[in-house]
Amino acid sequence: MVTDPEKAAQPHILVVDDQPANLTSLEQILRFNFQVTLAANGQACLEQVKHDPPDLILLDVDMPLMDGLTVCRMIKADPTASMIPVIFVSALSRLSERLAGYHAGADDYITKPYDVDELLVKIRIALNNRHDLEIAREQSSLAQEEMEDSLAACTELSVLVRFIDDSLDCDDVRTLGERMLDTFERFGLRVIVRMIASGHYFSHAGEVGVLDQEMMENMYEKGRIIDLGHRTLINAESVSVLIRNMPVHHTGRYQRWRENLNLLVEVVNSRIYNVQRQNNKQKERERLQPLINGIHQLIEKLQHSENALNRDQASHDLNRLLMTWESQQL
Repeated sequence: MVTDPEKAAQPHILVVDDQPANLTSLEQILRFNFQVTLAANGQACLEQVKHDPPDLILLDVDMPLMDGLTVCRMIKADPTASMIPVIFVSALSRLSERLAGYHAGADDYITKPYDVDELLVKIRIALNNRHDLEIAREQSSLAQEEMEDSLAACTELSVLVRFIDDSLDCDDVRTLGERMLDTFERFGLRVIVRMIASGHYFSHAGEVGVLDQEMMENMYEKGRIIDLGHRTLINAESVSVLIRNMPVHHTGRYQRWRENLNLLVEVVNSRIYNVQRQNNKQKERERLQPLINGIHQLIEKLQHSENALNRDQASHDLNRLLMTWESQQL
């Protein structure tokens, strides 16, 4: 147990590696700025997480009995531990191996032999991201357990309508991106946005990790919506959005938000295209009006529905509405 008040205030890092020399090396590097706990295998890691959860885990990939990928998946599947950032430390350095770590739920990846400065930067980014996600969870105005499903669905659709309307006042891509971040924040979500043409990244947390960038670039042409555990990537022609904290443990909300946010990204994609070409605002409003009207009709339907099945059906109706609107733009 830590008794030094200054030490207790430092972030707690759990280092997991089956090689004693690696554990010793990392402890020597980290002990001046962090509380450090060591674990020699995957099972010891899981027990430590259960009894004294760390603020971050440095996890070796290639371990006997239980490899790091398995350990990471188990941590991310546990609602009480899924927020803990995991950075893989491994001699495996190919892109496919780094992406395998990402698919397992890792927040970043550093290869051995590692650069100490790079390691410390990755730790800082991961800890900052965790802090940002915790703030989002506390401040969320929509993701409240006590909210009735029908009220939540109506409120979410109203937020989308407001965003579509506000987007018409955005005369440049940066302003549009800021409005988009504000809208995601109302859902209690944190995102990374990639503007395809410029390759520019921005997010609520500010800094964007290299592994997140690699994943978004690699998965850009792999599909429209890609689910990666608590993350969801939505790709459009001009923009990609990585949602970092989808409510995977709330099935109904997860599916509903998946549909709603897909629509939001498509609107952003359309607006980027037209902002870049400086289209007439009135023409753009006329083009978006059928979508706005359709969402208002869904809201009215939800408000007058007492059947849970009908409320679930609204999510599918929204998806069909988007498909119809997109087909009319061709």
